Amino acid sequence: MSLVNARAAFETAILDAVQDSDPTVTVVFDNTPFNTPGLNKKYVMVSLDFTQATTQPQGSAQTYYSGSISCGVMTPKNKGTGSASAVAESVITGLTSINTSTYVDKFAVSPRVSQLAGPTTVNNEQDSHFLSAITCTFTANG
Repeated sequence: MSLVNARAAFETAILDAVQDSDPTVTVVFDNTPFNTPGLNKKYVMVSLDFTQATTQPQGSAQTYYSGSISCGVMTPKNKGTGSASAVAESVITGLTSINTSTYVDKFAVSPRVSQLAGPTTVNNEQDSHFLSAITCTFTANG
């Protein structure tokens, strides 16, 4: 298992769920180039941060990762909060989909999310979009 595989498992789950729900929503990950979409576009910004990697229990190396995922759901203000809720729900569906018994682990990392929080809405009058923040912690091991 590698950091790349662990990241791919979470990114794929989020991207698939959001695209299945609304193909017009752009999903951007913190490890890829990004140009801010126009004022009327919906998008999700995802940041995945590792806090622990590879532990050595009793001298035998075991690959283990933990960290946090932060998702910023950006929806135009002139579309109402229903749009923000719908996109946030698809992000949550993607995050929790890896915990289901039907999840197929294509990356050999046994991913799991926990401590899901949000969506918390941030409304700044100067911004063109509503921001709905969703966060969770995760683990992955091989």
